[in-house]
Amino acid sequence: MLARLTSVVLLTALLAACAPAQAPATGAPAQPAARRSANQSLKIAQLGMPATLSPESSNSYIAVYWSMYDPPMTLNEKLEVVPWAAERWSQVNPTTWRITLRRDLVFSNGDKLTADDLEFTGKLMLETRTPQITQFGNLTEVKKVDEYSVDFVTKIPDASILPAMGFLWIMPKAYYNAVGKNGFAAKPVGSGPYELVDFRSADIAVFRKRTAEHAFRRPQPAELIFRSITEQTQMIAGLKTGELDVLIGQISPDRIETLTQQEAVVLSKLAAVTSAVFSQTENQARNTPLTDRRVRLALNYAVDKETIAKTIYRGWAKPTGQLSVPDSPSWDPTVQPFPYDPALAKRLLAEAGYPNGFKLPVGIEFTALTGNIQMITAVQGYLRDVGVDAPVTEYELGQFLDKFYGRAGQTKGDIFVTGTGDGNGFATTIYGYYTCNKPLVWWCNPDFDRFMEQAVGEPDIQKRGALLRRAIATLRDDVGLLFLFLTPTFIIHRPTIQGWTWGGSDWGSTGFYNFDRAYRVE
Repeated sequence: MLARLTSVVLLTALLAACAPAQAPATGAPAQPAARRSANQSLKIAQLGMPATLSPESSNSYIAVYWSMYDPPMTLNEKLEVVPWAAERWSQVNPTTWRITLRRDLVFSNGDKLTADDLEFTGKLMLETRTPQITQFGNLTEVKKVDEYSVDFVTKIPDASILPAMGFLWIMPKAYYNAVGKNGFAAKPVGSGPYELVDFRSADIAVFRKRTAEHAFRRPQPAELIFRSITEQTQMIAGLKTGELDVLIGQISPDRIETLTQQEAVVLSKLAAVTSAVFSQTENQARNTPLTDRRVRLALNYAVDKETIAKTIYRGWAKPTGQLSVPDSPSWDPTVQPFPYDPALAKRLLAEAGYPNGFKLPVGIEFTALTGNIQMITAVQGYLRDVGVDAPVTEYELGQFLDKFYGRAGQTKGDIFVTGTGDGNGFATTIYGYYTCNKPLVWWCNPDFDRFMEQAVGEPDIQKRGALLRRAIATLRDDVGLLFLFLTPTFIIHRPTIQGWTWGGSDWGSTGFYNFDRAYRVE
């Protein structure tokens, strides 16, 4: 099997962008004092670009959306809710949170940001199920109270509404209604400090700092240029030549040493869980062997994750047996990965009635944002070794997201490689995908729902953590996934980019995507 694992590859998770700021990254060389450059254009490379820059397109790509929009609140590095577009909030009753906005925010088209806009954004999410709805699993109603206050009503007491606000990019009601969904997608407007000047899906997004100063954000770059680059060689060459300033997310571990020798600043952390979902609805509809728990357990024993982590990831990734990430209240340090035991895997398959194995009708599906063909084929090879034939299909990002969200009549494969993180300390991303109560059902377990419902309503962080860990444990016990790795996210920038670190008390949990403080030096 080692012969399959000679290439070093990249793998990152789809919702890594949603992971919270954690411990300060290591490996960043000290930066000398230098004079600021007259050129304050910042060029950033990332893998992929949303179909449009309307928040209706995606719940990822935090860096891009953050440039031109403001959320009501965000989180600091301690997962505490801090003000942003909202100046305060209060609990009116056990199932109602009142959000009160600042009065000095203005959209780039000149319209004031008011309660009408927050109500409109919340209702649009609730009624059309935009991707942000995965953060608001118990939301039932959004209603304006006065000119600057909006109530968010939940079916059960739910404290996770507050951190979820960090993913709710406020859209202008009047402008949206005037131009329509397609018009807004073509020319979006936000209240952030930048306005969009050029956008090409799957290619480039260019933002220019607005002439009018933002109410409280003081960004340093005059221009932000995001490029979607899928070839690592091109990304690294661009950083070396100065055509790029920052690389986000996806760098093969064997390139890190080279980048360090180039005196690039390398930041990394284990920000997400990469796993392969045994898509419950699809497997039941296809009546595949994966409906049997013994088969799902066998596949977890069949894959040698330690070898993949050491050879493909060069030690940057770690095998895991749970959906949570370190530093999240839902993380259980006592849970170990399923060990590599192909003999046990074969016995379990035989017990389930498949002594000679089987072939899955659809197999493994992935995109470059959630996996890499070398890693995927390594997993495929281990499954084949125990008699399971799983075809592999890679999709371009747009079609993968349609499958991911169940849009346009798309369904997931039998094994669907994706990722999760915990962007708010409530594991609401996991809750949004694995609950029985939503259209987007990846794996339904009533006990998971019960523990999660108790957790999101629990104000005590210690008690909440215990409930979250019990919820996560039910998914492991039910073996709803092929558990794979804690995967690294890298952020790499040239030494000439300063003032920017990973996280920070006034940056929020998604602060490492906020380029407000970054600036170029000579």
